Amino acid sequence: MAGMVALLTLCGWLTGGDEAAQQWVLEASTLPHEFEISPQIMWRRFGARAMQPKEARGLFALLQDISRRAGLPVTPDLYLLDSPMMNAYALGGSHRSAITLTSGLLSGMSMREVAGILAHEVAHIRNNDGWSMRWAAGLHRTIATTSMLALASTNAHSHSPMGVLLRSAPAVGQLLVLALSRIRELDADALAMDLVDHPLGLVEALHKLERHHNGDFHVLAMVERTVERFLDSHPTTLQRIALLSG
Repeated sequence: MAGMVALLTLCGWLTGGDEAAQQWVLEASTLPHEFEISPQIMWRRFGARAMQPKEARGLFALLQDISRRAGLPVTPDLYLLDSPMMNAYALGGSHRSAITLTSGLLSGMSMREVAGILAHEVAHIRNNDGWSMRWAAGLHRTIATTSMLALASTNAHSHSPMGVLLRSAPAVGQLLVLALSRIRELDADALAMDLVDHPLGLVEALHKLERHHNGDFHVLAMVERTVERFLDSHPTTLQRIALLSG
């Protein structure tokens, strides 16, 4: 995040000095309103329906316990997406949030594996990752704008060091966004291990997710390319498993 702010400050400064740099950073820091969470919107946008405690009392009790351990003031709402895929995602912040689970995940995992997945999503909410990634996206958009304006205002030659820097700024900003996303995923994994009684449940769930999405992960490990990792928004499942198992 600091790298993105520094890059934006430089691009903004080149468009009009100190005052312009401050203005661009301030504009990038003005976030849009957080995504509104309601059963109607979740159904309309994602096809996910709100779950009720009476249909899965054990699941709701598990989520309440994990949320209490994480220190959340409000337990996230639970939504179900009818899909054979194994997936889960979280939306919102500590005062209003939702976790969506697919039917494939619930039917294909044990309760302690589901606990690991819930703990990971609660960790995202606890760490305010939604806010962080929205801010990073705003910084990246502004970097792209200011670098283009700086190129026009400075008339920097395309092959000069300044020209190369300004032309590369949007790509560098995107790489920093992806790196931040990968770091937030690993941080969520680390916190999740402290929120459940059986920490290895998350490792078991990740093994199962890797096999579900990609087949034999031992074969995949042999063909992974290092460069591609820098273009991913998430660390590889194999990397997450290795870190958690270590």
